[in-house]
Amino acid sequence: MQPKMTGEMQIILAGMSFFGDPFESRSGWDEENEIGHLWARFTSFIPSLPSGFFSRPDAAYEVHIATGETAQKGIFEVFVGMEFDLSMLNASPIEFCIKILPPVRYAAFTFQGDEIASDWERDIQAWLAASEYHSPYAYNFQLYDSRFKGMDRLADSVIDVYVPVKIKS
Repeated sequence: MQPKMTGEMQIILAGMSFFGDPFESRSGWDEENEIGHLWARFTSFIPSLPSGFFSRPDAAYEVHIATGETAQKGIFEVFVGMEFDLSMLNASPIEFCIKILPPVRYAAFTFQGDEIASDWERDIQAWLAASEYHSPYAYNFQLYDSRFKGMDRLADSVIDVYVPVKIKS
């Protein structure tokens, strides 16, 4: 598994968050767990937004942010959103949050079909441990673009997982 390395980039997203155990009610890739409910809530707002609200309307992000409680309790923040231009801030619904991901390089891993529902987080951590990189931030994100065909068509889908990286000292 060899990722594609990006240049340094900062990403500004508008969307919604959930904090807790997103798999408490249902595990894995399931529209009925908290992540699925979060996506449904977020996408219900999209038709009411003004044209041009999202600067990249063809791609959506799911950001997983670890905290001190993640390892012990399995709770973390999940943010779903899309790229957003801060000039549209006044048009943002009160229900939305703005997430500014720091300027950093990313290792981008591509998963398709059955790989999407696999334990790719373990594989990414193994790659990091063996690489010349470390992750300076406790988050990663999944990028969903036209290659993602939906939860009912994971076998036909492709996603990218981005992990912030810096060269080990």
